[in-house]
Amino acid sequence: MTDIDNVSKILFLKPDYLGFIFYPKSPRYVVGSLKPEMLSIIPSRVHRVGLFVNASETEIRQTAQTWGLQTIQMHGDEPPSLCKAIHDAGFEVIKAFHIETARDFENVSEYAECADYYLFDTKSASYGGSGQGFDWQLILRQPIRKPWFVAGGIGPDNIEEAAQCGAYAIDLNSRFEISPGIKDYDILRESIGRIKNKK
Repeated sequence: MTDIDNVSKILFLKPDYLGFIFYPKSPRYVVGSLKPEMLSIIPSRVHRVGLFVNASETEIRQTAQTWGLQTIQMHGDEPPSLCKAIHDAGFEVIKAFHIETARDFENVSEYAECADYYLFDTKSASYGGSGQGFDWQLILRQPIRKPWFVAGGIGPDNIEEAAQCGAYAIDLNSRFEISPGIKDYDILRESIGRIKNKK
């Protein structure tokens, strides 16, 4: 999210999480687009997620304090020791893994004691989202004993399938945008309504 009017509108859909990217190379980089005090409109029931890529513990903690983040998503090559330090500092931690084949799950268990959730995204050449999907059956074949998020290539055409793949939560990003960081309210409302009606 990069626009406060868009944030305000999306809040009517009662999301569980709202994400803000603190990776300068991302087209959705939030610094300069929003100011920390603007996020005061977000109710406490909605988790403010800060996405970081290979940032230091100091940078993560300082940014989280400034922006009032409750959840930290580590989307790079962060070691378990950094994940643990952030978790021990009182933050909810989502550790992302980039998946293409079953071999990409080999180090997931190293984060079992420090991540609250895993996030499985499509492997790409960069750390940002590609808008492409991967075979979700790869996750179901793994002995994953922690709730997980699914991301990558999820759009209006497959959101119902995503909602039934066993994920704890679904990351709705590029295929629900008008432009990077600006969500399409009407498409999100219709899509979320479809999966909520099936519960």
